Amino acid sequence: MDRAAYEDYVAAFNGRDYQRLGSYYADDVEFILSEERGLVFHGRQAILDLYKPFHQAVEERVDIVKFAAGEGFIAAEVNAEFRPIPGTTQGVIDLPHSKVLKVTTFAFYDLGPDDRFTRIRAASYSRRYEDT
Repeated sequence: MDRAAYEDYVAAFNGRDYQRLGSYYADDVEFILSEERGLVFHGRQAILDLYKPFHQAVEERVDIVKFAAGEGFIAAEVNAEFRPIPGTTQGVIDLPHSKVLKVTTFAFYDLGPDDRFTRIRAASYSRRYEDT
């Protein structure tokens, strides 16, 4: 997968184009967001079932900072911003309604032979809250 394809994936994510987003996942993809919190998802549909209701409660935007590709994998540093939608709730992240959460994350993607993601691991190294 090259950077242009990854940029399309991020654009699908930011645009809430779940059909296009799902096309980047292998059927049996594994997404490890946080083992400690039990946020491990197996399969394309499980990932989409995570994002769809989450995005009804939170405006999330991801921007690429760095991108690297190797044989069978890609790695990216991304900045994400999470804004709560008034009158909604979700249980994935701690997000007070009067704050915006800004997170910088390293994401590692293993690729299958068709360049679809077979495993995704994410590790955040910077988290800060700002007033809305």
